[in-house]
Amino acid sequence: MASNKRRHGKVEAKSASPVLRFNGWVIIIITLLCFLACFVLYMSSALSQEDYWEKEIVAGLEEKDGDGNGKGRTARKVTNPVPSSERADDSRIEKCAFIGDFSIFTNYYKTTSGFVYTDAIVGMAESRMRSIGRSLRGASPKAVYIWYQCPSDLEKGAAAMGDLVNNLIDQMATTPIYILTATPSTDPEENQRIDTWNAALFAMADEKGLYYVDVSTTLKANSGTLSATYEDEATMYKTIGDLILTHVAD
Repeated sequence: MASNKRRHGKVEAKSASPVLRFNGWVIIIITLLCFLACFVLYMSSALSQEDYWEKEIVAGLEEKDGDGNGKGRTARKVTNPVPSSERADDSRIEKCAFIGDFSIFTNYYKTTSGFVYTDAIVGMAESRMRSIGRSLRGASPKAVYIWYQCPSDLEKGAAAMGDLVNNLIDQMATTPIYILTATPSTDPEENQRIDTWNAALFAMADEKGLYYVDVSTTLKANSGTLSATYEDEATMYKTIGDLILTHVAD
């Protein structure tokens, strides 16, 4: 009987004193879970800040943007269309560069040699766009003005315009870029296409921080088509020059 009690007592002693085994993986898993929880809380707090994407995400991308040397730029905060301003001196035009349909414009305003590029937008090779950008970067114009009439193929025109602007932005990080609207037509149907083109230019200007100068509205009659007053070449181009000089934002 005593022998049975001793055996029973030994069994009870063993069950009352279990052996604890240390497992390092448990500590590692707990540590990882704590880190993950802290990271989630941080990101939730950061993303709730209104300027997080601009200061952190966009800024990080800008360092890698551009032509590979970190010279990309954040879009300017602009008011479009550019509001009327005090008239600048005519000499401003000589200090600015002009890309697009400015060949006749130069008959009425004095421009600087090497500051005017009249290449067509559709079909312009990217190498040519980059060449223009490099030339202007070295010349340092006060501003760049881009002006193209409504292309026959709106989709190709918009894509080419976007490529041109991106190349200029990549290479001219601080130079103001102005987009002029296409002039209206006397044909109501064609005028609808022009309005569509100008609306696309407005959206691009706002997205990329460019200055949008609305010459179209000034040149329109109450009917929405080109006013008879501006069918005269000299009157139209002198007016466009006036609009450039009285809508300066830089």
